Amino acid sequence: MTTTAPPRHAPARPPVGPRPARLALAMALAAVVAGCGTVKTTNTARTGTEQLLLTDAWDQALSRIDFRPLTGVPCHLETQHITAVDQGYVVSSLKQAMLQQGVLLRAKPEQAQWIVEARVGAYGTDQYDLLIGVPQTTVPMVIPGMPAGTIPEMSLAKRTDQHGVVKMALFAYDRASGQLVWTSGTSQSKSNAKDVYVMGGGPIQSGSIRKSTEFSGMKIPVPHDLTGGLIGQPAPDFEGAAPGEAVPLPLPPSATTADIDAFAP
Repeated sequence: MTTTAPPRHAPARPPVGPRPARLALAMALAAVVAGCGTVKTTNTARTGTEQLLLTDAWDQALSRIDFRPLTGVPCHLETQHITAVDQGYVVSSLKQAMLQQGVLLRAKPEQAQWIVEARVGAYGTDQYDLLIGVPQTTVPMVIPGMPAGTIPEMSLAKRTDQHGVVKMALFAYDRASGQLVWTSGTSQSKSNAKDVYVMGGGPIQSGSIRKSTEFSGMKIPVPHDLTGGLIGQPAPDFEGAAPGEAVPLPLPPSATTADIDAFAP
């Protein structure tokens, strides 16, 4: 006689629920994934690139002015003919350059022996655009009832080259006699900023106002450009000058001056 043992049943386990720590972590992750944030940004009326282009070109032009013939002479800087959007920077940099080369500045004309007059012939920007591809085109309505349309720009390569242009000059005359005693000659300089787009990607940024080539704000380790000069450095304006080196312009002969030592305070 065979007997069959009753089947054994495993003891029932209580249902396992989520642990408190896991539940809190899951809720935190869900909040991060589903959350969003905003940052308020504002822009100035003038771009930083424009301001750098102009002030950089001005600094280059000013660095070529030789104020040493005025060393030790009490001078008053007349700035009424300086009409530039960055007038405060322009006037302040002029005063600094004169002081660094030994000119004795006086606040009032009657306190000075010589009057130095400055003028600005050019202070602005130019932009050059190059497009390889199809520019944006507006299709006029040729069939009655069919609205006009616009074909978007389709470019293989695109370049924007913005230049800052400055032209300046100074001269000095004796306050008492009105005789011309010094002239700086004309100093002209340019700076540039380039933005290049290839197959819609970019901008690849370079130019004299940038220390290196950048891709959308990130530096690209490119040592030299096609011309052999350092990327981001201006080409030499004079034969034998290093990139970005300021070379004084030849000064025209000035009028005979009196003894400079007699003008010293």
